[in-house]
Amino acid sequence: MSGRWTARRLLVRRAMTRPAASVLVAVLALLTVAVAAAVPRLVEQQSTAELAYQLKAIGPVGRSLQGSANFPEPWSIEGAPAPDLDQIYSGLQSAFDTARESLPPLLRGQVGAPQWIAQSPTLPVTQLDGASTLLGLQLTADPSYLTKIHVVQGSTPATWTASDTEPAEATRSIPIDVVISTEAAATLKLKPGDIIGAAVVGGVAGTEYRVSGLFEPRDAGSDYWKQNPSLLPASTALTPRGVAYPSAAVFVDPLTVGRTSATFGSARITLYYPVRAEGVEGADAGLLRSQLDAVVAAGIAMPDDGRTMPVVTQSDQAAETAVERGALLAGLLALLAAAPIGLVFAVLLLGVQVVVRARRADLVLASARGASGLQVRGSLALEGALLSVPAAIAVTALATALIPVRIEPSGFVLPALVAVAVPALYAVLPVTAAAPGPVVRLLAQLRGVAEIAVVLFAVLSLILLARRGLAQTATMVGVDPLLSVAPLLLAVSVGIVVLRGYPLPMRAARRAATRSRGLTAFIGAIRATRSPTIGLAGVLALVVGISVSLFSTVLLTTFSAGIEQAASESVGADARVDGSALSPAVRTAVAGVDGVREVAGIQYLSSATVEHSPITDTVTMLLAQTAPLGSLRALPPDLAVEVDGRVPVVVSADLLEQLGRSRTATIDGVKVRVVGSLPAASGLGPRDDWMIADAVFAPRFQTTFAPATLLIRADPAARSGLGSPVRRAASGDPDAVVTTVAEASADRAAEPVVSGIRIGLLAGAVISVLLCALALVLSTVAAGAARGRTAGILRTLGMPRRRLTDLIAWELVPVAVVALLAGAALGLLLPVVVTTAVDLRPFTGGLVRPVPLLDPLLLAAVLAAFAAVVLGAGAVAVAVGDRISPSSTLKMGAS
Repeated sequence: MSGRWTARRLLVRRAMTRPAASVLVAVLALLTVAVAAAVPRLVEQQSTAELAYQLKAIGPVGRSLQGSANFPEPWSIEGAPAPDLDQIYSGLQSAFDTARESLPPLLRGQVGAPQWIAQSPTLPVTQLDGASTLLGLQLTADPSYLTKIHVVQGSTPATWTASDTEPAEATRSIPIDVVISTEAAATLKLKPGDIIGAAVVGGVAGTEYRVSGLFEPRDAGSDYWKQNPSLLPASTALTPRGVAYPSAAVFVDPLTVGRTSATFGSARITLYYPVRAEGVEGADAGLLRSQLDAVVAAGIAMPDDGRTMPVVTQSDQAAETAVERGALLAGLLALLAAAPIGLVFAVLLLGVQVVVRARRADLVLASARGASGLQVRGSLALEGALLSVPAAIAVTALATALIPVRIEPSGFVLPALVAVAVPALYAVLPVTAAAPGPVVRLLAQLRGVAEIAVVLFAVLSLILLARRGLAQTATMVGVDPLLSVAPLLLAVSVGIVVLRGYPLPMRAARRAATRSRGLTAFIGAIRATRSPTIGLAGVLALVVGISVSLFSTVLLTTFSAGIEQAASESVGADARVDGSALSPAVRTAVAGVDGVREVAGIQYLSSATVEHSPITDTVTMLLAQTAPLGSLRALPPDLAVEVDGRVPVVVSADLLEQLGRSRTATIDGVKVRVVGSLPAASGLGPRDDWMIADAVFAPRFQTTFAPATLLIRADPAARSGLGSPVRRAASGDPDAVVTTVAEASADRAAEPVVSGIRIGLLAGAVISVLLCALALVLSTVAAGAARGRTAGILRTLGMPRRRLTDLIAWELVPVAVVALLAGAALGLLLPVVVTTAVDLRPFTGGLVRPVPLLDPLLLAAVLAAFAAVVLGAGAVAVAVGDRISPSSTLKMGAS
């Protein structure tokens, strides 16, 4: 001997025995730890992305904290000098800044500096450079307005030197300077230098205003103009008698506010705090929502008399939606991952079993020389720990660095469990005696009880899923382990049924082999019945592999169909164009796009009053081109022809139910007859209480047909690329918005939770197939010793070596076929279980709950691909099993 055999050298020698198996276990442990460390962080990343997506979807206006209140005037004291800027604005600015600083840290980090303006009511003016006219001016004050506008003509407004508390005769000759946007000036036909006279009240002329200049925004896309949309375009105001006249908002010098107390005494403050869409972790979405709710409930304290300004925001609802979808995503991913996770540990168990059986001779020898059971098991546990613990530490640190999310306990607990599980398996599995020990015998006796318990738990989890549903459970308590492991329990139950039922046909095969002259079939049938190569772990691998593959295929198909159906429901046709009043030129251009078959225009009238019918309420009246619309909706024919002197109409199903047996009514003086109905949610615009008539009857409703929506039906081949040409055709209307089903489907599919589910399904299917193939090989290797003893005896008796391959095939093929058939049945059952427990509409966005959609061709392709993988793995398993030398097993005798 070159040296003394120390314990360290013995351990090293043992580890070098069949190192390939140890390397395989190390790789499996590494991959499992990587998944355990990365998945919780990726789910958290998806939740963060979902929160940001929901906040971005509502836009900067919807996200912001908005409020409005009366403009206070603490300086308006009789005989006091004109106030300065601090007196007018600093108190308000300080109150708004203080309100932001008092926000909780999380919300304060998302909320920007306050922005606010003060606006007077619309002031009617009756003269323009001495000529009678009727215009409206809304005086606007912003102490920082010059940082937001650029005067392109004229000059900035000067501070008014008079005061509206003085007699009107003394101030009329001193006009108030204002600046107006170039867009509004073009509409009102104003230019720099124009003098606008206010209304005459009691024979006394009011204040005059001078257009000192025209401005354009420095950044027209900034949130300031989105929050205050009335500052740029002209608008429409109404007189007390309901007469419409043009109006516009104009800026005055900030100091002018202190000299126009009578005007700004009735002004209103419009305040908003911008809210960022990004920067909050998904785990904090619930906290963000509660803090937003608290701010909305408390309001913003005003500086004058303790009043509070009420505030509103859509961010709280967006955060709530993110919380609900995030919880449902976590629950659904846990449900989808349960079976593959069980498969991972089953394959790890097989790998460790291969290593331990390769060490069996050394273990028996060590035990015979006095090593205690604790020492034997401890040495193997140390070997397992060396394979898993360093990998777990390194991979967890790498995942933490590469996936920068807030560290949650699960990100460390799951990798630690994997790291501990490997040495635990090493310590539990070693066998140092030919006969099983008392613990093993006890476990064998309890196997039946454990199998019954698994089946009962599977039934219980299915009942709970059906009664409670995953969505309700995820929202209330998060991920429920008993519900989440339902697929795994089902897979294990199916595996148990396969192993318990499999011997029955094999006994028939054995009886048939007894009557035949083939020795291989006889021995193969006996071995396959008594000790099948593929045990529970192998059967579980096959069942999970095929079931997850089919389940993922069905669910992906269901998701795609549900998303497309939801997009079709939201668009209402293959494409649609929405605007204010689409001109005939735009309609003609859209109809002329290549691939467009039909274009149906819809005009939405204001709520119409129902008279002389069972209901005395208002309905939404729609005018439409019913002839082309009939190709998109199931409409009765001849809707452009009167029926008994009445206008034929189609109503929503809910309105038809309200009408009862009555089929006639009077709508704003127009007599109508109901000739048909459609579901309320028919994608025509309103969701309930609507009535549609043909556009030829527009004069009856005292209007000219000017559709706000065009529904488009296109050739199937042109639908995917319909968006761009329709946008070009509708470019004549600057307000036109084009939406297609293909684009709406793509937008929905790109949402974080939807993409996360798709990635999870695909990853689960791929990992399950690979693990299934590996499990077949490992099962064959693990059974090598027992097979080798039989093969050695048979070779001694003269059996040719090529017959050993047939023997291995007998052990693999029948049980594999039965397991695959059972797994395929389970794979088609699981989508029904999941869609029953999980309402997928929060993900698809549709009105109808998605049900499993089976694509026979796609399922056949998946089955064929999986069968090819299994055949390949089986060929490898046969090759590996055939390499075992029977002589090596005979040397150990019965060991």
